[in-house]
Formats: sequence, C-alpha cells, structure tokens
Amino acid sequence: MPLADFVRREKLGEGAFGVVYRAHQPGLDRDVALKVVHPRFSGDPGFARRFETEARLVARIEHPSVVPLFEFGVEDGTAFLVMRFMEGGSLADVLAKGPLRPEAAKRMVEQVAAAL
Repeated sequence: MPLADFVRREKLGEGAFGVVYRAHQPGLDRDVALKVVHPRFSGDPGFARRFETEARLVARIEHPSVVPLFEFGVEDGTAFLVMRFMEGGSLADVLAKGPLRPEAAKRMVEQVAAAL
C-alpha cells in the first residue's frame, strides 16, 4: 500500500527512529498510527532488508498488550509502519499527570511483562 494512501491528520510524537502521526486510511475508513522513519536510517544500504525482516516478525505478534502492525513499506527512500491507532495517549502522557497509584502501576507493569 503506498504511503500516499494515508492522510496525515496530526503529529502524535517523535523519537530517535521516526515521527508518529494519526492518519486516516480512506479505503478502509479508519484512523491508524503512521510511523515515518527518519531519512537518515533509510539511507543505510542494508536498512531496507533489516527493516522488512523486523516488520514481518512484528506483524506476526498477536497479544492484547501489543499494538498490531497492519502494513509496512519503503517508498522513494522513506520507510513507514502502519499500526492500529490506540486512544489514550502514551505512557509519557500518563506520567505527566503525576505519579501513578500503586495498583495502576502494578497493572501497567503486568501488561508490559505479559507482552514481553
């Protein structure tokens, strides 16, 4: 699926690896999380092969605490991942509201541990 098939709506965050957008996939009328990898990584000659191998492995993971990967690709030197859009924000958003109560922290750690 071409990168142009996704309409970027808002930037959700940025990390060392890339930028994540809330995007719309008109063909399926759904919002997705679209991660566009920074160009400095895509320029590496072995990147596309490693990226595809890792994306295929991630796409096979099925667990309630792991966000599913729908699609991936490299187009005109731009690598991207398409994942389920999850409401609720990031862990950083949750922690910015203040310390978690012990029970909430315990549930979060259990979910992460189960996914690993």
